[in-house]
Amino acid sequence: MKKQKNQVEVTVKLHQQVAYENVKYESLFLSDSFMDKRGDKSIYVSGEHHTRLSRIANVIGEDKIPLYALLDNILRHHFALFAEILVKEFNDKSKPLF
Repeated sequence: MKKQKNQVEVTVKLHQQVAYENVKYESLFLSDSFMDKRGDKSIYVSGEHHTRLSRIANVIGEDKIPLYALLDNILRHHFALFAEILVKEFNDKSKPLF
């Protein structure tokens, strides 16, 4: 099991390095927002993460994207990148109801 985990981690790291070699952070997370208003759910992040995200939105994003939209873009990317791993691990740990 540990060996498989290491293989997955290496694969993901190599994929990320190759895929994002010539891409700017701004184009991935700060240009288009799929949210036109704040959602109806609240989440909490540490003060450190809030400060970092705020600075990223303010400096790199030039105050053109709200914090909630930046976080939504980051989560959308995370779920797309790790969808296969998430589904497999979820299914491995989930038992059928009937």
